[in-house]
Amino acid sequence: MRGIGVIVLAAIAAGGPAGAQTPATPAEASASEPGLSLLEANILGAAAGLALGAALAGGAEDPVPSLTPLGTADAVVAGSAVALFGAGRLARKHTDKTPVAAGGVNGFDRKIRSFAVGHRSLEKRRLLDHISSTTLMAAVFQPIGMVAAADVPNKWTRDVPVLLEATALTLSVDAFAMQITRRSRPADHFCEEEQIVVPCRPDTRLSFFSGHTSAAFVAAVTGGTLADYHHLPHREWIWATGLTLATATGVLRVTADQHYATDVLTGVAAGSLAGWLIPRIHKPDPVNPAAPVAAPAATALPIVLASGRSTAVVTVGSMGGGPYVGIHYRW
Repeated sequence: MRGIGVIVLAAIAAGGPAGAQTPATPAEASASEPGLSLLEANILGAAAGLALGAALAGGAEDPVPSLTPLGTADAVVAGSAVALFGAGRLARKHTDKTPVAAGGVNGFDRKIRSFAVGHRSLEKRRLLDHISSTTLMAAVFQPIGMVAAADVPNKWTRDVPVLLEATALTLSVDAFAMQITRRSRPADHFCEEEQIVVPCRPDTRLSFFSGHTSAAFVAAVTGGTLADYHHLPHREWIWATGLTLATATGVLRVTADQHYATDVLTGVAAGSLAGWLIPRIHKPDPVNPAAPVAAPAATALPIVLASGRSTAVVTVGSMGGGPYVGIHYRW
């Protein structure tokens, strides 16, 4: 479990949601720093996610199914995450410092960006960037708050590792794709063309695909699937709020000019697939139907009445919790 947590942190640092940004130059920082700092945005989102998850957990229905234990499949997934992360690091090229021409962006991404971003100022884009971190942290921490508050068996040894495993795999795939594709972010790609008054930052080339979006969707789908497996009473709301936060994160990444629409759509697919697949490996076994109720024991006291050749046997006792009287008469 500790090893999986290390994978998550490493993937984030290598280009995931928390580490994909290039530090701003002094000129950029002084000219466009929004009122909500990135640290404040992350703390706010994490606190909101934990509170929301705990509020929606509720009491599980009886009997509460437990996820199947961790096994060989989990070792394969963890090893794959490590391999992908390492392969991405090995394939990483030196950052291209030269300005990027405005050409080379497909028509779909160009149209969506024009509609979503327009001529929004850099300060407003930065603010939307920070708000997307708030929705991301809320989406990621909601299932953690849900699992912590829910009365379900083996949650610390099975549910939490499954959450970490799905997140680690998603972020490792994202880090690998970013290092292989080296796609320029739209904010950098269009900087020279749009004549922004502050200096253009160096090209980060970490646009494809969106780590924020994939992390938000893997958390939402994993959390919703776990809620279904445990029969939590508010699982419909857990799904609804998780997917809403994840969708908001993806939309904000486009409006903040940090990703193209295709980056976000790919993140939706990657996160949703991992969020469905990893819990599926640990789907609880069907709950065994209740054992058939045994017939209640009967107790009886026979009384024999004889007269000549006639005999009467009167049986007095209880059966099924009630009185029982039986008469057997022989001529």
